[in-house]
Amino acid sequence: MKRAAGMLAAVAMIGVWSAPSIAQADPVVDQAVAQLNDLGIGTLTTMPSGRTTYRTTDEFNAELDALAAAYPTQAVVKEAPYKSIQGRTIKYIEITNNATAVGDGKPVFFNMGGIHGNETPGAEDSLEFAYDVLLQAKTNPKVAALLDKVRLIDLPLTNPDGHAAKNATTGAPAPRRASCGPVGAIIPPATCASPGVDLNRNYPFGWGSNIGVNLNARGSGPGSEPEVKNTMDIVQRNQVVTLVTQHTNSRAIFYPGLEVFAGQTPDLNNGYRDLALAMGHATADGYTNVRDSAHDYPTSGETVDWSYYATRGIANTLELVGGGAGCPQALPPYQQCTAPDYTGTAGPGSTAAQTARFQGHPVRNAIWLNLVYASLAGAHSQITGNAVPGATLKITKDFNLYTAPVQIGDTVGGGDVVGGPSTPPQAIPTHLESSLKVPASGAFKWDVNPSVRPVPAYEADGVHAGPRGFYAESWTLTCTAADGTVLGTTKVMVDKGDVANISPCTGGGVGGSVPATLSLTLGANASFGAFTPGIDKDYTASTAANVISTAGDAALTVSDPGHLMNGTFSLPSPLEVAFSKSSWTAPVSNDPVTITFRQHIGAGDALRTGSYTKTLTFTLSTTTP
Repeated sequence: MKRAAGMLAAVAMIGVWSAPSIAQADPVVDQAVAQLNDLGIGTLTTMPSGRTTYRTTDEFNAELDALAAAYPTQAVVKEAPYKSIQGRTIKYIEITNNATAVGDGKPVFFNMGGIHGNETPGAEDSLEFAYDVLLQAKTNPKVAALLDKVRLIDLPLTNPDGHAAKNATTGAPAPRRASCGPVGAIIPPATCASPGVDLNRNYPFGWGSNIGVNLNARGSGPGSEPEVKNTMDIVQRNQVVTLVTQHTNSRAIFYPGLEVFAGQTPDLNNGYRDLALAMGHATADGYTNVRDSAHDYPTSGETVDWSYYATRGIANTLELVGGGAGCPQALPPYQQCTAPDYTGTAGPGSTAAQTARFQGHPVRNAIWLNLVYASLAGAHSQITGNAVPGATLKITKDFNLYTAPVQIGDTVGGGDVVGGPSTPPQAIPTHLESSLKVPASGAFKWDVNPSVRPVPAYEADGVHAGPRGFYAESWTLTCTAADGTVLGTTKVMVDKGDVANISPCTGGGVGGSVPATLSLTLGANASFGAFTPGIDKDYTASTAANVISTAGDAALTVSDPGHLMNGTFSLPSPLEVAFSKSSWTAPVSNDPVTITFRQHIGAGDALRTGSYTKTLTFTLSTTTP
């Protein structure tokens, strides 16, 4: 959750805010809403997995592995590159058709939960959405077809140490908001005594302003914590078109900006606000608190504004469940609060207040809308064209983001500290990189985020109120052959909704063609010489042949030799024919073959005066011309 005790006064000091006006709904958002309705995902009465109790920390990874084993073509589990402070492995699942394909060019919806360890419904809902998508795809052809066009990356438990925390006295589960950091701290694995870092204040963009966080809880530096590095790694290596980070406990949807004086994003009226509003409507208006984050509670260093200003992918904060009605922030009753909020169906034992809040208002629909929106061409950009089959295309961007002016004093409890003692903003070198494997046809389609990047509020010289427009930047596209040879590099500029058609490495040079050829040349007729009557003897003779073949395989055969004939008289023993070589597994030119003939004459064979002969047919053939 963003809100904390005592924070409302900071908002009241800013002044009165009114929602920006929008002339008309964004057509791509309208298209996403229509397609979500057309999917027909139905209504749930229980969690997709059938779960009725909260998972332990270890169960999250175990269930991810089990899902990948159950759906081997549609799900693959990966380990994030950094372990938690306490050494836990952090896993996430990728879901799409042909999930193990590397560089398939699909756009991505990144669904993450549990960055605050005590906001347990966020972790549960994130994992349940993975179940939801896979189960729907199994029985719903429209959902299965959707997975041809989009990839879901689902990270249920971003902060496993906070989720696993226990009461030091009783040993009972007592999840905590912060991590067990900061980086460099020596934390015994069985405890979490450190004050820790609020991971959703540690992202580099705007870090250091101390708004909504005290000096220690923001972390030792911008993006310093391993759990934050994991989520940044996913965003920087994939074309994340939409991102949802799941929290509790205010039943709201928030989009950037995060600080009032930093202003609005330049995409506010280009789909950003409309998608957030559509998410609220998708819950049958169960979620009505939809606004820019700053006007709920100002903060800095969060997931959503870093992700947007780094990639221009739309990122929203989803605050689940809501306080009151017997639903506390941490571990609210699972079957009366957490499951009904996801499914929109009141659970067994739900109170009248809980039923009124959740019945008919499934938050799952808001999450599904992000998956559908990410799949649409108008929600991002595309690079299409032709390239060398099997080559790897790579797009990269390098630029600096900036922290806020870094406050050097502590403001325990948070608050707007603009104007306090600070050091200048720090430059944050930012590298984006993803790749695509060119298919055998050579034609490719790559769904990417725009290269045209929003101008941020934070710069080297301080904070500038937005919106501030866009940088006319380009992707650098490199084409590399399978053997590592760089075949070409070019710049590609694409804005939102644009399609850039290029041919970065289609090859060239000079060539020729080879006609299909099968050639068999026979030498002079073979002769056994004179047969001697009354003597048992084997006679041999030979001739030469020459083979030319452009085929992948070839075989040399002979017709049934039968018997040598002298008019109507034939020798009793059959003629035998043998080849020194009779098959080829590759093209050959002028390959010599010896053909050997053998004729047996028995001591009692009657021989007629004259010549014994036989005409044979030799055939060179192939099955793969």
